[in-house]
Amino acid sequence: MDNINILLAANIQTFRKKSGLTQTELAEKLGVTFQAVSKWENAQSAPDISLLPLMADIFGCYIDELFSREVKTETHYDHCAAFPWPDDTVIRGVVCEGKKILQVTDGIVDKFTFEIIGDAKFVQSECSITVHGSVFGGCNAGNEIVVAGHVNGGCNAGDEITVGGSLTGGCNCGDGITCGGDFSGDIHCGSVVKVSGDVKSTRIKGNVTCRKVECDHIEGNVTVNQDTSN
Repeated sequence: MDNINILLAANIQTFRKKSGLTQTELAEKLGVTFQAVSKWENAQSAPDISLLPLMADIFGCYIDELFSREVKTETHYDHCAAFPWPDDTVIRGVVCEGKKILQVTDGIVDKFTFEIIGDAKFVQSECSITVHGSVFGGCNAGNEIVVAGHVNGGCNAGDEITVGGSLTGGCNCGDGITCGGDFSGDIHCGSVVKVSGDVKSTRIKGNVTCRKVECDHIEGNVTVNQDTSN
């Protein structure tokens, strides 16, 4: 009895049990008798080579693993062609379950935060986004957005938006907006907009607190904190 046959026998039994199959159930899937499976597992005989690919599929393993050989796989990221977006410069934070890309409706927004150390051009994620730098092309998140630096390009968030510096390009969010510098662009939020600097906009929907405001159309209350320090 050679060593290869003994390894194959032991591995068939191990993978079969891991798969929750009886000898009879495995035999039915392979189109053989349960007596044949029993002989394989006792190293009294070996399966026909043509059955090995099907057996590996049933066990969810590689054929090499049936012989206790190490499997070396290499992921070619440049060969991925199933993403539902173009090959652009957007940095995307994606959460997958198997091959399925999870969305906001899958209840993932409170479980993950896409964090970037440094600056970014454009960032998008179904979850929260935290950027330890500035964003120069806009930011879209299914939950909250926190940017330490400036944002040029606007923000869209399902929850609140916090920007440490200035924000250009407008905002649309489900909660409040906090901006540490000047704000330029339209505002649409579900709560209060707090801007440390000036606000320049064509349309504001929400309650705004700022140093100075220029706006053509306002739906909400505006509180101007006069800066007398200069």
